[in-house]
Amino acid sequence: MSNEQRKAELEVKRAKLEEIRQKKLQQEKLRTAPTTPMTPNLSSMPINLLTTPREDADPDRILQEVGIRQPVSLPASSPSISPGSTTSQQKRRPPTNMALQICQQTTATISVPPKELVTYSKEVQTIESGDKDPAASPIQHDHLQWDDEFQPSASGEHNRLVYVTDDEDTMSLDDNTKPSMGMSLASATELKRTRSLKHQNKQLSLQGQSSMIKQELTNDEREHILKSEQFQDFFSRSSRLIERSLWESPRAFDIFKDYSGRDLDGQNEKMDVGEIIKFDREFFDERWTRHRIVTCIDTSTYHPELVLASYSQNDESTHESDGVVLIWNTKYKSKPTPEYVFNCQSWVTSCVFSKFHPNIVLGGTYSGQIVVWDTRTNKRTPVQRTALSASSHTHPVYCLQVIGTQNANNLISISNEGKMCSWNIEMMTQPQESMDLAYRTKPVAATRMVFPGVEVNNFIIGSEEGQAYSGSRHGNKAGIQDSYEGHFGPITGLSCHNVNGSVDFSSLFLTSSFDWSVKLWSLKENKPLNSFEVNSDYVTDVRWSPVHPSVFLTCDITGRFDIWNLNHDSELPLLSTTLDGNVALNKCLWSHNGQQIILGDDQGKLRLYDVNEFLTNPKQDDFNKLSSTLQEFKRNTLDAFDDNHSTNVPTTTTNVPTTSTTSSTSVSHNS
Repeated sequence: MSNEQRKAELEVKRAKLEEIRQKKLQQEKLRTAPTTPMTPNLSSMPINLLTTPREDADPDRILQEVGIRQPVSLPASSPSISPGSTTSQQKRRPPTNMALQICQQTTATISVPPKELVTYSKEVQTIESGDKDPAASPIQHDHLQWDDEFQPSASGEHNRLVYVTDDEDTMSLDDNTKPSMGMSLASATELKRTRSLKHQNKQLSLQGQSSMIKQELTNDEREHILKSEQFQDFFSRSSRLIERSLWESPRAFDIFKDYSGRDLDGQNEKMDVGEIIKFDREFFDERWTRHRIVTCIDTSTYHPELVLASYSQNDESTHESDGVVLIWNTKYKSKPTPEYVFNCQSWVTSCVFSKFHPNIVLGGTYSGQIVVWDTRTNKRTPVQRTALSASSHTHPVYCLQVIGTQNANNLISISNEGKMCSWNIEMMTQPQESMDLAYRTKPVAATRMVFPGVEVNNFIIGSEEGQAYSGSRHGNKAGIQDSYEGHFGPITGLSCHNVNGSVDFSSLFLTSSFDWSVKLWSLKENKPLNSFEVNSDYVTDVRWSPVHPSVFLTCDITGRFDIWNLNHDSELPLLSTTLDGNVALNKCLWSHNGQQIILGDDQGKLRLYDVNEFLTNPKQDDFNKLSSTLQEFKRNTLDAFDDNHSTNVPTTTTNVPTTSTTSSTSVSHNS
């Protein structure tokens, strides 16, 4: 191939490449550059000038032929030419030649936000600047809010109109809006970061909602949850809270109450039954207490509003637990259900709160076992129980008492087999100490026990033979030391005087018996100081008032309960009331503050009565009056007791069997 042919072929290829290049440039200019007077109108150009291949296809020459001239490059030392000056190179050609000129010119960049799709829905409205209250703005709309544009902000900030849409796109107009309607770089960055955080929160919220959508539980899963300890604890506590809130009712206050005490003088003579006591409420549960006898009552030292009651077996229903212990709350007047329900295989004959463990409840059973319940657990059954062995009890445990201090305390129990045991509440497998109760080698079948005051060594017990005994747990003369004879039937109640005052009466104690009498004793005398014989049937319990030195309470199986005030009358009670409905009262108790009395009967009911304040607020001379009364008892009754004893024996022996025949059911449960 000759050089001429090769050169011609290269020129043709160069022309084709240049043609392709020009087409791309034209298409790019038409797509990007706006149509202005500065831009050449390529559509009016002859098409052959752009497409005809030429041998001298030089780009600069082609531009000159179509009327586009290159600007003359200025030397570095030449002065700058202002954009408005006209030179010979910048003059346009006549319009006939369609000459266009390319020149440099500064343009303004305009950022136009995308068109928003406005929907009228519930949206968020905010004011980005200024501390003005939106409610005080001159113009308000459901979707737009702005501050008063006619008054400049006191803080120097510019008022803004803010529009927030559902998709969180924000457009802000300032008072000093620049020619560019775009946001500043800092505002755009902050807005972008805010949108990103909101988007993440929305995603997390959607994920949380999707995770909450769970399939329905199977029967096995539901049963597993219901039986779990966490659910039982939650349900037990929540149900008690709901019951309290549902049944709580506001107390009625006496606006005429006189706190000066002037109205208390001479009240003993002129007050009737309704003024001395007032019925408060009754505790009864159809399921747990029906056909059961109240066997023991106690109150909590930590929570005085809680009342503990134990019940005998239900002879009408054989499939229920024999032993039931309930904790009632006296604070909520209308709440019909107990706070706690505890069960036991053997019916419970005695129960007590632990004075130093607010969550522990102790019970003595008819089988001889001592059981422990814990209110912190959700179990109704005992968490501990003693063993039936020769070292512990094998007969009914009729009395329990916690003695000692917070750091050193014990549980003392007695049974009618004639045994006293001392226990560590935290370890009930074996008793720490065990003592056989005997007086002059004769076994004593104990029915009641009490430690006077804060004593931990000396004790008093009552027996089935009708005698009371005093003794000590330790020392050279450990065991029963003295006997107090006077009753002709089993002792059913025993209470010591624990009111502190100007005179010490800690040696006094009261006993009740099946011989229809209540007797007052002193540890210093073997004979009773006085005998109260106003009852016509078995006296089942007696209790000294915890706050008044001369007041005590008794009850019997005819439904009668009496409140005595020895300073007022030693022959007749201050108040005597008999309940309706053929009710046999089995237990009585004072509250710790002496303001209420609690009575338990043979129908499974607890009755709560409020006591007038003159029986709860003793005067200063009440202790001296009682001391004078006791001296009178010693002078007038001790000598006459022997004579009356010989004349009353035949009458007592004749009447007791007759009553035991008519009330055999109550006697069997009490014994």
